[in-house]
Amino acid sequence: MKKIIFSLFVITFIVACQPKVENTASPIPAEAFGYTLNSSENINTVKKALDAGVASDSAVFVQIYADSAAIYDNMNKQTIFDNMKMAALFKSKGITMKLEKINDIWETVSFKPDSRQFTDYVNVYFDASFTKGTQKNTIRVNAVFGFKDGKIVTEWDTYDSAPILELMK
Repeated sequence: MKKIIFSLFVITFIVACQPKVENTASPIPAEAFGYTLNSSENINTVKKALDAGVASDSAVFVQIYADSAAIYDNMNKQTIFDNMKMAALFKSKGITMKLEKINDIWETVSFKPDSRQFTDYVNVYFDASFTKGTQKNTIRVNAVFGFKDGKIVTEWDTYDSAPILELMK
């Protein structure tokens, strides 16, 4: 028993006295400008924005968008209130919207602010359907949300509007 205890003591002493080797190599490449996340509070906020847009919930929009937020809907600059008017127009034409599926969503966080002073962007690809009577058109939307101080300050939406315009006839 003494030999076992002595052996453990010697091994512990040898391990404890070994010089520490520090890994000086950074896991981040020198040319990296940031990193991506697949889960974050900003991603959750974007999901709330998508749900609020489909439900025409302006109260949620006011909570999660900055007062001066700009939405670029296929390059057409709008305020959040102008954007909500589009939802009302769809309803007046008998068109209902539905978020079918989020295909991919991630956040890009930059190490330093860009020219707009943003460091956080959420990118999302989703499918939305527009239904009028028995006719249903589904479109793929790419949206990018710029964040500052936890609020959406800019949103860029890109999609093919032809299927929606066809339903509005």
